[in-house]
Amino acid sequence: MPRKRDGITLRCIVPSTGTVVISRQQSNGQGRGSNTWTSPDGCAMFTIHCNISLQSLLGQRLSLLQLIAAVAIVQAIEKSPEYKSMNLKIKWPNDIFIGEESKLGGILATSSISGDDSSITIGCGVNIHNSSPSICVNDVINNINKTKNMTLDEFTTEEFIVRTLNFVNTWISDLTTNNQSNANKSINHFYRIYESLWMHQNKEVFVEKWNESVKVIGIDEYGFLRVQKKDGQTLTLHADAHSFDVKQNIIREKMMISPKLC
Repeated sequence: MPRKRDGITLRCIVPSTGTVVISRQQSNGQGRGSNTWTSPDGCAMFTIHCNISLQSLLGQRLSLLQLIAAVAIVQAIEKSPEYKSMNLKIKWPNDIFIGEESKLGGILATSSISGDDSSITIGCGVNIHNSSPSICVNDVINNINKTKNMTLDEFTTEEFIVRTLNFVNTWISDLTTNNQSNANKSINHFYRIYESLWMHQNKEVFVEKWNESVKVIGIDEYGFLRVQKKDGQTLTLHADAHSFDVKQNIIREKMMISPKLC
């Protein structure tokens, strides 16, 4: 029976394998909550569908999937050390930035559970060679080539998507292996890489609901934000309940919307 996922009907999905849907343009790109994503030609837009056993290490931490996709996107773009000069950063929980000012892309992951398996959909949108509405990978590369006298190759959307899928597949395979020791090593390695790429470590941020500033000290095992208050108390902020406005340096509670009944 066909499955409806974010406006697309996915047919004949084989449970043990993944499916990827690629769009050249979108008319109604979806972000977190009520946010929308502008999707012109030149933006790499793709949705990954996969099934993950709830018995696996990753299956017990499904909230990490947005973070995994973010890391995979950065790894895909940083294909050699020279590309690190692009200064890619991850904004918790699901955005990719150039530095700390310009948003390059975003990720939206949803899941449903049936028996011992979870059905996962990860939607990604990254500006590759569309100069508007914000910034794109190839414009940054061209600027680096001019200002630093380098010869970095531009990306095609096809190359970027393939490279990202390879990294996503590797992380999922490593974190769903039946070898528990290897899975534990892989997840600890993932945490280290994620925190090395994000923009928040040890920075102070104002939490609106507490009316006070706290220090960001990392993520917990599920990928939720760990912060420390002035009195030393450590608390966790969940991605689904909070939004992080990096321009104003504020974490706000999200307005919870009741689900629609079909």
